[in-house]
Amino acid sequence: MNKKYKYLIRTLLFVGILLIISFRYGPKDTPDVVQGSSNVQTKQIKTSDIVGVWINHHNKDIHQKITFTKNHRWHENQHGVKNIYSGTWKIVGKRTIKLAPYGEKIVINKNNKRQMNVVSYHHILNKQ
Repeated sequence: MNKKYKYLIRTLLFVGILLIISFRYGPKDTPDVVQGSSNVQTKQIKTSDIVGVWINHHNKDIHQKITFTKNHRWHENQHGVKNIYSGTWKIVGKRTIKLAPYGEKIVINKNNKRQMNVVSYHHILNKQ
């Protein structure tokens, strides 16, 4: 067999093994939460968990309020300006949503579905 083909097959095999390992042992969206002696697994969030008005109580200076609608649209008010940002949202993990068009990830608190963390900005939002 030609040396090029041997290297190509070895490289593909190596990449395949790395992919299998990363899917098997890589980070999960929500690990099991241990309480006492029993394992409690976080449940998948639903649209109804997200729909509503969420207010930033963590950083009150920006007066941030995000409204999520059941048709998967969102809009944000800040500093007294209405609809300063808007777009669509979708559920992308067990407790994670993603805001388009910005690609912003928001993670719902695993112990309190009425609280979320805007990952990039470390903003804590609470459901009104």
